[in-house]
Amino acid sequence: MIAVPITANTVAEAVKQIELANKDADVIELRLDCFRELSEKDLKKIIGECKKIIICTCRRKEEGGLFNEPESKRIGVLKKCMKLNSDFIDLEFGTNKTQKDKIFEYKKEHKLKTKIIISKHFYGFTPELQELEKLLAKMKKNADVVKIITKANSHEDNKIIFSLLKLAKKKGIKLISFCMGKTGRDSRILALPLGSFLTFASLEKGNESADGQIPIIEMKKIYSGLRVMF
Repeated sequence: MIAVPITANTVAEAVKQIELANKDADVIELRLDCFRELSEKDLKKIIGECKKIIICTCRRKEEGGLFNEPESKRIGVLKKCMKLNSDFIDLEFGTNKTQKDKIFEYKKEHKLKTKIIISKHFYGFTPELQELEKLLAKMKKNADVVKIITKANSHEDNKIIFSLLKLAKKKGIKLISFCMGKTGRDSRILALPLGSFLTFASLEKGNESADGQIPIIEMKKIYSGLRVMF
């Protein structure tokens, strides 16, 4: 599956982006931390516009996002997404345990079907494989899907992620993993064939939510070419 992030900061612009994403994406990620303001009514509207699988993300500033308000408010946003039947929410592994527990308790209490992606991003480097294997073992405990994203500073870094994907596949762990950055572009493409739960592509050039994202149209052409080759 290919996920496309919606990076708009107003509801009107988000609706336009979602309309385009509905045509080509398999999954739509709503980057809620990009919005200047977002009421529950607005959130309901943009979720309702999505015709594909939905991931709701509200990335805090310390984790590479734009959300800079109290953590309790961010957790409140994610709870609203669950209440509105988002298919997935993205919850950072580094989230305070108390706040993290509130999400799991809320899901259990209200018998919600939203699945939880536990994520970790390394924006400057790719750790050694052994370190990532240990991290994967910790992250999988409460996660429906694990997401580990790193920055590739060499092509060897891509190989580390490929090995991690093979390990997760062997152990039956749903893992999203690839490298950011120009050097990591190949890993974004090869992640799916190697077992990544999904990969990310931008809606179009200029709408990237992370370094190295490939536009969705270009990504689909690449996959079409790979199918012809193999």
